[in-house]
Amino acid sequence: MSFSLPPTSLDHDLVFKFFWKFSVFECALKREGFLRTGLNNGAEPDWDRFGREVQGKFAQVSISDFAEAVAKLRKLAPRRQVVRKGQLCWDPIVQKDGELDEAYILRLLKATRNNLFHGGKYPDGPIEEVARDRDILSAALVVLKGCYEIHTGVKRWIDDRE
Repeated sequence: MSFSLPPTSLDHDLVFKFFWKFSVFECALKREGFLRTGLNNGAEPDWDRFGREVQGKFAQVSISDFAEAVAKLRKLAPRRQVVRKGQLCWDPIVQKDGELDEAYILRLLKATRNNLFHGGKYPDGPIEEVARDRDILSAALVVLKGCYEIHTGVKRWIDDRE
């Protein structure tokens, strides 16, 4: 069995940076109390509660390219892998009626992580959408940085571990 690396044209440093920062952020969410019980009593970060707590605060982010990153993540919206008639397919992730903008953007952020980490990006072998992938990852990193900036408790947990 062979496990080839992602396409060489994919920015491996960007992928690692995203994974690292996302995992640190999720750890900080749980330590700050954004915690829910998952399968078999597993501890999972409560992104929904975090989204409600930061409702309306995206406008307060001081990062110059934050609004652009949010717009880009929304435009490029990572897709969700689904099973239809026993076949792997992709569905767009759309904003639900009444769903807060922050909650929707956080769902896109989680989908970015899930597609990379769980191998959903390559259902039929590597997909060469490198420029799109790079743009999604770059935008997701800026959004994550903005989330870090606007929640003092999560920020404190991250800063204290460094």
